[in-house]
Amino acid sequence: MKNLVAQYITQDDAQQIISTVKKVEKKTSAEIVPMIVNASFHYPLASVYAAAALSLPVAIALTYYIAPLFYYSRDNMWVFIALFSLLFLVFKGTIARNIFLLRLFLNPHEVEAEVKEAATTAFYKNGLYKTADKNGVLIYISLLEKRVWILADEDAHKKIGQEFWDNCVATIIDGVKKKQFVPVLCTVIETIGNKLSTLYPCKSDDIDELKNIIIGDSQ
Repeated sequence: MKNLVAQYITQDDAQQIISTVKKVEKKTSAEIVPMIVNASFHYPLASVYAAAALSLPVAIALTYYIAPLFYYSRDNMWVFIALFSLLFLVFKGTIARNIFLLRLFLNPHEVEAEVKEAATTAFYKNGLYKTADKNGVLIYISLLEKRVWILADEDAHKKIGQEFWDNCVATIIDGVKKKQFVPVLCTVIETIGNKLSTLYPCKSDDIDELKNIIIGDSQ
């Protein structure tokens, strides 16, 4: 699979995101961690289903025309099996490397479950539950699926409410689709920071407890 992170984010973009996080965290004791990954799962069955769906009609059509050239029959199972097997391998390899085609065959329910699980795992793996005031916020962005999950620790989630987080998610997804990912993400980070600053103003002894950005593949 292609490195989608490299397509969406340059080193300068990463620095811009980090600078935005640092700026908003000067106003609040809360921690905001944007995490951008290529994909939340490798979806092995997606390329299998896609290859089978594409190989079947093509193999049938080719068998109809090719079999008579060798066996004088339009109903040759061995020719069909050989063609289907060859086409399946070709399509499977092609689809696994082609982001656009792979997305067409992703199961929406599987995608939702895998991204949610990966985001939850990342939340705990990266220590967002360890902040002193229970106000860590993970902005998890999975580029293959074009999905965003924002997880806030229990106190921040309870005080702010789901509607606010849902609006932030929708804004980021819209930015990804419009290829304005970085500026939109920075705007959302500022929006979240401003909200958190009213609930958790910066303390005199405040320290930066967590990473300001995480970039990588969570598969």
